[in-house]
Amino acid sequence: MSIWYPRFYPAFRCRADRCRHSCCRGWEIDVDKDSAELYRGLPGELGEELRQALFSDEEGWHFRLNEEERCPFLEADGLCRLIKRLGEEALCNICALHPRFFEELDADELWGLGLSCEEAAALLLKEKELRFVCRESGESLDLPGLLRSVGLAVPRETLRYRVRIDEERRREILRRFGKTEPIDENWPRELKALEHSPLPQAGEGEDYQRIYEYLLYRQIERAEERDWESIADYAALCTDFVALWDALEVDTAAHLRRFSEQIEYSTENVEILMG
Repeated sequence: MSIWYPRFYPAFRCRADRCRHSCCRGWEIDVDKDSAELYRGLPGELGEELRQALFSDEEGWHFRLNEEERCPFLEADGLCRLIKRLGEEALCNICALHPRFFEELDADELWGLGLSCEEAAALLLKEKELRFVCRESGESLDLPGLLRSVGLAVPRETLRYRVRIDEERRREILRRFGKTEPIDENWPRELKALEHSPLPQAGEGEDYQRIYEYLLYRQIERAEERDWESIADYAALCTDFVALWDALEVDTAAHLRRFSEQIEYSTENVEILMG
């Protein structure tokens, strides 16, 4: 099996206390069985706090968030008390691995970083050209080359993105995004603000091309169950959404992060946009 990852993948470092959108706030935190057993067996005051914070249901173990929907071990300085007291090796799997994702194909594995993380979004936008590296051989390929390597024949023209948003396309974007389940109460207001925003200028854009390609990469594993046209349509729709939001206020990294938070971490919302 060959393992592929975007060239910027090894550069990822958690921003920790410098992060404005901590993954330790507002997200359900699942705790793997081995970590739950470790936490439940720890002595002392910290062990008691961990036992109070843990709960289980039919899906497994979780941390109970506080009234502000923060992890109970996220301190006021934005750092994790478990890391401070026990070291990074004591983190449960989800906390140790986020925002990384891993997708298995028949003979290959794809690694990447989820764009709901502001550092991951920033790393993608810093790239001049999106390339993917094979861990075993060190070979570096662009997206068309990677697709051929994993056995997908995709027309090259399908892999090019251009901004082409008129009023009809705006209505379609907002209609389809409006069907998704909101992640919070702000999401419907954010969509509403785009109803009469300026339209982006038509043409090419390097940032949007990289976003489009990365969204395709993120969904390669769906090629086994879906036609490539629906995957490309999804990637174009989502890139158009970011471009439309940028026309209102240019902040590509923030809009990309927010889109990913709303869509990419909900299987249901991805399916809604794919139709």
